[in-house]
Amino acid sequence: MKNRFATLVVLLLAMAATEASTAQQYGVTLDLPEVSVSRRSSLATTVPARTRRVIAELEGPGCIGHIWASHSLGKHSSRNVIIRIYFDDEPIPYVEAPSGDFFGVMHGEHYYPINTPYLSVQAKIAYNSQFQMPFAKSARVEFEAGDRSEVVYCMVNWQHFPNQKMKENRRFCARWRREFPAPSFGENFFMLDADGPGQLLGYVYGVRLTDNRDRWSHGGADNIYIDGNGEHPSYIRGIGGEDTFGTSDGGSMHVSTTHLSASMPFYQQFDDGAARPSKYVTGYRFFHTDPVYFQKSIHMRFGSMSNDICSTVYWYQEAPVRPFYKMPPFSDLVPGRESPKIPGGTHDLPLPDSGTWWISPVLDDTAAEAAARTPLDLSVAIDPKEWAERQAMHGFIDVLHARRTASRGAEMYIHAGTVSVRCVVSVARAMTAKAQIAWEDRLVLRVNDSTPVDLGKRKNFGSSTLALPLKRGDNVIDVTLTNTRNFNHGGWAFAFHATTPDGQVLLPQAPRQR
Repeated sequence: MKNRFATLVVLLLAMAATEASTAQQYGVTLDLPEVSVSRRSSLATTVPARTRRVIAELEGPGCIGHIWASHSLGKHSSRNVIIRIYFDDEPIPYVEAPSGDFFGVMHGEHYYPINTPYLSVQAKIAYNSQFQMPFAKSARVEFEAGDRSEVVYCMVNWQHFPNQKMKENRRFCARWRREFPAPSFGENFFMLDADGPGQLLGYVYGVRLTDNRDRWSHGGADNIYIDGNGEHPSYIRGIGGEDTFGTSDGGSMHVSTTHLSASMPFYQQFDDGAARPSKYVTGYRFFHTDPVYFQKSIHMRFGSMSNDICSTVYWYQEAPVRPFYKMPPFSDLVPGRESPKIPGGTHDLPLPDSGTWWISPVLDDTAAEAAARTPLDLSVAIDPKEWAERQAMHGFIDVLHARRTASRGAEMYIHAGTVSVRCVVSVARAMTAKAQIAWEDRLVLRVNDSTPVDLGKRKNFGSSTLALPLKRGDNVIDVTLTNTRNFNHGGWAFAFHATTPDGQVLLPQAPRQR
């Protein structure tokens, strides 16, 4: 009997060890310690106005599996509380968002139903997250109240791994961003910029319509730029905004629903004095069945018009989190209130520098062929009245950010044409550099006055590696890129990454202006 009992105990421990060590959840596999102890931190407390309060303080190694939170039903109360989560004694929070927005409730609303593997919202303010959040040393959950005090209730369910080592290097991250008015027809709403290796889990996206030129979704859809400075760059692009969230027909008369991986759980019209009713819209998209991995970097934008837009993005990464947005004051979180500007634009923080390029005006076929045959001359400066200067996004240049018309209709932002995209790279001695170039459609590469190299036409985004002959000093790199309707809904982007024989990165710089 004792032997049978011992065998049963061993089997149960083995099952628990297998469950803990694999920790597979919705397309994510975490390398966690084998034996775990279930724990919970529970607290109901008042957070005084304009103060922070620690809601849970956990000793690692461990992994948070579920957070339930609730607070008052005051006006815009979900924007009057900010949640921050810190891991492993890092000074910068890995999670930072208004409480409602973190749990998927946008626009300062109290509640609307959400039922997904990651987020669950129930009446009236009952917020749940099921993201797995591993940590090696410690985890700390904080709430900050805004202009009025808040009574906060919170339970954090987590697994403790005593006397074991945390092998998993990835940490859970979540960041909120808002902009009003958002960029209109071109630049697109900026959602995420992060360093790899990592994995995108998903995002929640909210729009308060104020731009009456078209449906909210006809500013475009999701654009995800992956590993532009890596070995296998990828560019993921959607069609219309509502299509991203699994719905269709513009989302203009949408019925609020909640589904497993993609849906639009909130749709509400309001009267702002415009000729037609305006609307609030929220959509979400999670990638548990079609995972999005990145090794070097990820950058993400969503097609937009000049509406009040906000987003919360969720992902894992190994490196310490790097903020790309500074949380505004509470008074500037109120829906419909214009975002204040700081030097450089919104509250965006500087991004890693991966170079600068100039983009020519859109050329017709005749002009494009003539430009392809004309030798490059560094002494001829760029005319800034005609050419547009663009910062690369981890090696990516998206032509549509600079060359797109503000026309109505979902089809109008599919532009046919050709552009020249030009930069200068400088080297101390003559060499043959290595260039990784990724594109879709036809790309022609020229270096100085050498013969143009036609790299061919692709129907899907893909990359090639080639030798780049460079002379001592400044070298002009010119990319001629066409755009026709292929399999990425008219996307017009390429990625460029060049290194010296000893592995140093060559940073593109914009040619001098006239």
